[in-house]
Parts: sequence; C-alpha cells; structure tokens
Amino acid sequence: TTTTTTTTTTTDPNNLVYLLEPSVGTPSITLLFVGGAGLGQFPHIAYNELLKRISTKCNAAVIAVPYEVGLDHFELAKVTGEKIRKALIHCEDTRSYSSNMPKFMLGHSLGAKLQTITLSATNDAVSAEELAGVGFMSFNNFGFKNTITMAKSFAQELRNDRVKKAGVDTASVSDDMNGGGGGGDNNAMFDMLFNLAEVAVGAVGVEFTPSPDDTKRILSLKYDAKLQSKTRLFVFDDDELDSSLDIIDSCTAGSSSSDGSDGLTSSGLRGSHLTPVFLKFGLEDLDLPEEAREMAGQVAGGFQNASFGDEEYLNEAVDEVCGWILGREPSRRPSWSKQRQSSGDGGYESESSWRLSGGVVDAEVE
Repeated sequence: TTTTTTTTTTTDPNNLVYLLEPSVGTPSITLLFVGGAGLGQFPHIAYNELLKRISTKCNAAVIAVPYEVGLDHFELAKVTGEKIRKALIHCEDTRSYSSNMPKFMLGHSLGAKLQTITLSATNDAVSAEELAGVGFMSFNNFGFKNTITMAKSFAQELRNDRVKKAGVDTASVSDDMNGGGGGGDNNAMFDMLFNLAEVAVGAVGVEFTPSPDDTKRILSLKYDAKLQSKTRLFVFDDDELDSSLDIIDSCTAGSSSSDGSDGLTSSGLRGSHLTPVFLKFGLEDLDLPEEAREMAGQVAGGFQNASFGDEEYLNEAVDEVCGWILGREPSRRPSWSKQRQSSGDGGYESESSWRLSGGVVDAEVE
C-alpha cells in the first residue's frame, strides 16, 4: 500500500504538487509525472490507480504535477518543469531524498509533449544527465483544430465504456452506430456536429505554441542522442490520438548516427488513449458510519462499486512501465495501425519502429 500526501514548495498554491510515497521505507526511485490535458489538472484523481500501482511495484516516490490547460505550451512546459525542480529540492531538503536517487520522467498525452519541450527547449526541471529514463504514454502532438477530434474520441470512449459495463452486445451497438438501429440517426447527428465544430475552430486560425510542425522541428534539433537513448514510447493499439510517430520521424531526421537511429524504444500495449486513466469508486471510499453505509447501499439498490476504464489493460500498462524502469526490453512492438490512420503516415513497418538502436535503460533500482 501507499499513502498520498500533498506538498508545496512555497505557500503559493500555484506551486502545489502531489507526492505519492511507499508506505514503508525509503523510495528507490523518483517518478516525475505530468498527465494529459484536463485530466492532468487532477492527477491525484485521474491517474491515482496508475501511479499507485507503479509506486507499489517499483518502490517509487511519485511527484505528480498538476497544470491548467492553455494555448502556450512553452509556458506550460516551463511552469511544470519549475514545479518539478522545486519539488525535488523540497524532497531532498525536508524528506531526506538522496540527490543520487534514480529519476524517471513519465508523461501521458499532452503531458508527454510538455515534457519533450521541458527537456528540449526550456532546460527546467532536470537535465538529461540526471535522468535514468524518459517515458511517453500516448504522446499527443495534435493542433488546436484537432482538439474537437479529441473531445469526440473521449466522448465515444466514455460511451463505449458505459455500454460495456451495462453488458450490451457490442455487435448490436456497432450496428446501431452505423444506422442499423434506433440510435443511428443520433450518432450521425453527433458526428456531424463535431465535424462542423472542427471546421469552425480551424477557420479561426488559432494554434498552440509550439505548433505540431514546430514541435517536430524542436525534437529534430534538440532531442539529442542522449535523451533518445533513455526514451521509451508506450503506444496503445486502439489509440487514434497517439502521435508517437512524430517523435520517431523527428528523431530519425535529426539523428547523428550513420544508420539514422539513436536509441528510442517503443512498447506496444492493448488499450486506447484513456487506458492510463482508471477510476474506481465505492461506498467504502466514503467516510460514513456503518449504519449510514448500509442505508446508502439500500438507496443505491445494492450498488457497492463503480469504475471507468479497463483494469486488465491498466495492469498490463503498469507492468510494462515497471519493466522499462527495471531495464527490460519492450514486451512487444506497437502495431501502429491506428497511429498511421490518424497521422496519414504509411511507413514504420520495420524493426526500427520498435527499437531504433541497441541501448537499454539501466534503472539501477536498489
């Protein structure tokens, strides 16, 4: 088991981070985590199960950095990087963390993009020399107009999860969504409204800073061989929002080695973009006296627990992340099928899309 505490490096609430520590003994490693857009503002809720399980399996102290979304990703990367830097100093000064404790970065979705900017352009937080490894789950580098696509994908995934837990036959749901049932018209309207919104947003001409193309240029120029040799990409089979091919393409284009490779590794996993987000609630989580708990159960019609997400896929992701921390090779390569559909790229069938060189991260976990 682990305990969750909150620490601030100053009295300023803007410097708040969440610290998850093993309940017994001294941590063996420190994991520096930044979550996705929106979800990353509440990492102690959205990513609680993911981070708790990693912490338990790896005896890790987890520093999870919350942030509010915005268009200026340079600024967000600077803010999150500065929070990490101050939190590390705070833990060393007040909690007796060794400055030599192995440090790993882990980011999900937009959080992974922010970490690439932190490491490539802002020079905040920690240097490449200080890091034992860098992990990017479902790296996302979409443009602003594609945020509508992301919202649509999230809505569909939430709906599918609800349908799955209700025990509805997936084939009938598929037919219904394709117009074969009573809900076909509703789904067609759903798609049309999202498509119209995406066109409208694109017409405004607003874009993130850096843009997707600028981000790829930064990666090509600044994400050097040393960082690449420490980086693992975690790619989910059914993730249509994954931009990991942008990293591979950029790092290959900017490679300094003769064979166009500098050490990136990639793990293929079952699941989708929201697999790292697993929410589990139950009456036992509520601070209620026993008699009130029984009454609440009766009112809820026998309800005891509710969850969002696939726990089996989450556990597979946790095992793969912990394996990477311990220096293991990817258990398998990504399929890349969904990623090619979203990026329009038809390549990366070769072994180099899984492992671009022979480097292996040595976590040196005691």
